[in-house]
Amino acid sequence: MWLYQLPVGVSLPGFVVVFVAVSLLIVVALRRWVPGEKKQMREWDRILAYVMATFGVLYGVTLALIAAASYENYRGVEEIVRDEAAAVAVLYRDTAGLPEPERDELQSLIVDYVDHVIEVDWAAQRAGEIPSQTVAEVTQIEEILFSFEPEGDGESNVHAATIRSFNEFMSARSQRIGVIGLELPGILWFVLYSGAAITAVLIGMIQMGRLRTHLVMAAVLASYVAIVIFTIASFDHPYMGPVAVDTEYFEEVQEWLFDRAG
Repeated sequence: MWLYQLPVGVSLPGFVVVFVAVSLLIVVALRRWVPGEKKQMREWDRILAYVMATFGVLYGVTLALIAAASYENYRGVEEIVRDEAAAVAVLYRDTAGLPEPERDELQSLIVDYVDHVIEVDWAAQRAGEIPSQTVAEVTQIEEILFSFEPEGDGESNVHAATIRSFNEFMSARSQRIGVIGLELPGILWFVLYSGAAITAVLIGMIQMGRLRTHLVMAAVLASYVAIVIFTIASFDHPYMGPVAVDTEYFEEVQEWLFDRAG
């Protein structure tokens, strides 16, 4: 979708302009159908005011709830990525207690894993694809851990702790990959856009003498609705677009843990 391929400074104004243009066309098309006689106008205004007030509350609440849900989904994905980065850091530290050569092999694989998550996996996620580059590192880490035979209680305790850390890491990794396809159901997008269209229709049916004033009022309302819908769309795919969960947490692990260890 073009929305996720452009910076916010370009996609947001473009989205608003298209939204406003459609709304203004609806206003212009409907003005001719608005009653012009005074007696009809009074009845028309009374009914229209009631309909607009009722619909405005319903649509406003709907917009707010969907926007809040989209943001919560976005924040949830961000927490999942943070948890995986933290699990990787814990796993890396736990492997420090293992003997050679397992320690160096595991830590080298963990470093490679983080590098590939940042450089390869994230690009796949941004395209909505399941990343596969890091499967090799995960498989090798698992094989080394589960084939290692500890000697003595000390190594057994460290090995058990490392296994627990690995399981937590795998759980966090699975969650990160599992939310790649997270998005609002199509029926909710229908509700959003149909509600915006109905809003434009109701605005167009208002009896107003000056066309310019009518258009300005419609444009202002359409602009705000467009901004809210754009925000919802930006949060809808957490890994895509300019407003997306990035690799910040993994980069922090690289900087403060791997560099320090090196």
